[in-house]
Amino acid sequence: MVSRLKRIPVLVTALGFVFISLWAQENDLTGYYRSPLAVNPLTLSGSMGEFRATHFHTGYDFRVGGVSGAPVYAVAEGYISRITVSSGGFGNALQITHPNGTVSFYGHLDSFVPNIAAYVEEKQYAERQFGVSLDCPPEMFPVNKGQQIGKAGNSGDSAGPHLHFEIRYRDSLLSPSYITANLIRHGVYEIEDTLPPEFRAIQFYGFSKDVDGIVQTRLIADLDGNRNHVAVNVADTFFVAIDAIDRMNNTWSRMSIEKWEMFLDTALIYSYRNEDLLLEQTRYILSLVYYPERAVNGRSLLKTWVEPGNMLIDGRIEASTGGLIFLNDTLDHTLFIVVHDGAGNRAKRSFTVRKKSGIDILVADKVLKESGSSEVLLQYEYEKRFSWDTINVFETGDIHVKIPPKALYKDIMFRAIRVEPEQWCLHTAEEPLHLPMNVQWNVPVSIPDTLYDKVVVLRQSDNGRDPHMQAADPRLWRFVGGVCRDSIVSFRSNAFGRFKMDVDTIPPAVSASFSRGADLRGRKSIYFTLKDECSGIDSYIITIDGKWILGEHDGKRSRVTCRLDPKRIQKGIKHDLVLHVTDQKNNSTEYKTEFVW
Repeated sequence: MVSRLKRIPVLVTALGFVFISLWAQENDLTGYYRSPLAVNPLTLSGSMGEFRATHFHTGYDFRVGGVSGAPVYAVAEGYISRITVSSGGFGNALQITHPNGTVSFYGHLDSFVPNIAAYVEEKQYAERQFGVSLDCPPEMFPVNKGQQIGKAGNSGDSAGPHLHFEIRYRDSLLSPSYITANLIRHGVYEIEDTLPPEFRAIQFYGFSKDVDGIVQTRLIADLDGNRNHVAVNVADTFFVAIDAIDRMNNTWSRMSIEKWEMFLDTALIYSYRNEDLLLEQTRYILSLVYYPERAVNGRSLLKTWVEPGNMLIDGRIEASTGGLIFLNDTLDHTLFIVVHDGAGNRAKRSFTVRKKSGIDILVADKVLKESGSSEVLLQYEYEKRFSWDTINVFETGDIHVKIPPKALYKDIMFRAIRVEPEQWCLHTAEEPLHLPMNVQWNVPVSIPDTLYDKVVVLRQSDNGRDPHMQAADPRLWRFVGGVCRDSIVSFRSNAFGRFKMDVDTIPPAVSASFSRGADLRGRKSIYFTLKDECSGIDSYIITIDGKWILGEHDGKRSRVTCRLDPKRIQKGIKHDLVLHVTDQKNNSTEYKTEFVW
């Protein structure tokens, strides 16, 4: 079989305030970027535009054989313009600004090359903190094409060793924000791909509006994506939600679909293209997918219905009817769904659809499984219509909720339920928020004013289940925030759901990788595990023999590692170590130990 190769052409950006067409410059940039890795064949574990839980994946994850340490190279000449170190996110990362106006970005690095690492460490010691964000002038770290800048790794929010890579540019006519380039459409790398995309599920939903103009969606059919030519009885207005992934040679990973299309008979109803993406738009994934399915079952299905608050419509979505299918007769019609990858492979499914009179009998409301007790005392329940494009306010005697314009993707009938003085259900977790809501909540009398500085707000991770159907499960509460002033707690939340007020008076727990007084000669590092069961770790300070020592924080493992560096720690003697850990409610633990090194 002859392999089909993807050519990943590159992008050009606006220089100053002048717009430069990417397509006009494509030929001039052929061969401009080399590979960031010396790995052959170059393969992916993630592609740009993948559907993640709350965002689109903004770059390409290059595989490195499952181990950290693969050299990472500058893809073109330029200078290192920004270096960041954090316990989450992209971990150790840097970006290079190139003469053509683009920026290359390298994330989840295991380490930087020595001169960069020394500069970062100098700044960490000067600022006495692990996390830093450093802007660098052009003369500080100039780089040549192919010059090593670090090693690939697993730092930050990474599920395994790899290199997260992006090419970014700016277009001043669109936004001051960076745009991340879809390299599968426009780049220079050859990646073998002879495999077609795969359908996994296709759902049909009835669409209607109630007397208040609020959209109602009800599941008609949930079909296996492998099935074809299935006859489906539908309402006169409906839309489709689709779960599909792409596959590539030499990798087990699931990639993003490059283009989605849906036709009714011969008419195009909906098209979505995985174009270059403004970084400020990544959260619109919450509107592109059918969010209740994401919230309840963890599946991201692209839905054809375009909500009014979905700002991705320019350039990415084509939907003359808003992605809705209208049937005005009872004849059979053919619905075609086609998905394409970047190499020209495609997959297609077709269904016979017909309008069925009395469809309300066939369309059943989704029944959510009960979890826990069904006896919940509902003290107060409220409803209020909220519009997606205006400020919305809900207020009662003890709570005030304010939602900014365009935080919603469509109009909703907001529901609030006061379960008890310490608990409120603010709408449902099945409805997403694009922007956070602001809440002010009176502290109940059960919490004394002596504990106001310890008050926290927690949100229940309940998969959107209806508060009428379950009691709160205390194992699922997660910290949201909360600042208390004059008996009023203020907090922000980027999700609806069930909230409760509590206090956090328990200090963090600390454990060490060695016993007190241990002889650690021959060791290169030591580490500590930090845990806090409520508000989470806010800060930590490590001193050895009274001197501040850098602790490298790995958030996903709740671990802080100290390198035993003879330039900073005297060898051959006993050392006293003190670790002071504070949570977000100022509860602290002082852990003292000693070791020989």
